[in-house]
Amino acid sequence: MKNLTINAPRRLSAAFAVALLGLTQAGLAHATCQGMVLHAHRGSPDAPENALSAIKQAVAGPWDGAETDIQQLRDGYWVIHHDAQVGRTLSLQGRRVADLDSTTWKEIRMKDRKGRVTAERAPFLTDVASAASAYTDKVLNVEIKQTNADCLPAQQAVSTLNQNLPAGNWFLTSIDRRQLQCARRMDANGYMGLIVLDTQALALSSDNRFARANAARLSAPIIDQAYLSRLQQEIGRPVGIHIDINTLTHNPGLLPLARQMAVPVFTYFLGNDREHAQALATVRKQSGLLPSGAIINGQPDTFCSALGSP
Repeated sequence: MKNLTINAPRRLSAAFAVALLGLTQAGLAHATCQGMVLHAHRGSPDAPENALSAIKQAVAGPWDGAETDIQQLRDGYWVIHHDAQVGRTLSLQGRRVADLDSTTWKEIRMKDRKGRVTAERAPFLTDVASAASAYTDKVLNVEIKQTNADCLPAQQAVSTLNQNLPAGNWFLTSIDRRQLQCARRMDANGYMGLIVLDTQALALSSDNRFARANAARLSAPIIDQAYLSRLQQEIGRPVGIHIDINTLTHNPGLLPLARQMAVPVFTYFLGNDREHAQALATVRKQSGLLPSGAIINGQPDTFCSALGSP
């Protein structure tokens, strides 16, 4: 692993945070979806999920950026992968990512969206970051999937991104505030996003009928002024929230409050893009606002068409 280095001020990241607040697009919005920035969920849908080819296609395509997931191997290298275990999207089966080493990772091949093994190698974070570095006006949206008791892993991720994306066109997200707090020590100026888990949304999207039936007993998170103030204090600005549309619809005053407090809001949805867009259209009718950005599964023009006119 490369040595840790302190990150210099990230001008693009600062401009990106301003753009998310709707103050200016600063040349960063390509999808032009009524002011929202749109990121390709785990890369382009026309390539294997979280593959290097998927990220390349996303940053070269009409999206404003690519969303991807990182985990750390047992020998310290960061790789691109979503699930805790390999098998669904990779040729190797039944092993935890955290138990693998970089030598094994180099032998793994990607599966396509139909589950067929391809000749494409499973990527390292350095591969994806280097590819994104050629598109300085696009953003690499990087979620740290693992949780750690100490700060070193998150700081190693910051160092890797800083060294391979020197223009600063990246940001980190996590469900774990500690990961973002640790990263902030290395990255004083970069935008960071807290992914807010919604247990009700997870139950509603589950393949398990018992989980779906139990969804009514669960509640979406309440995000109020105290919640956002605590987030800004704990993580440091600029910081935003990345929420399921179920969370947004159950917090009807969130977008005006977030705008007032300068907190960017991204939405995601575990279902299809059409339902995601239609939910945002309903929120817009109620509040007159849309979120700062959205993580989408398909093409930006299709998503924006489903959103409809202002």
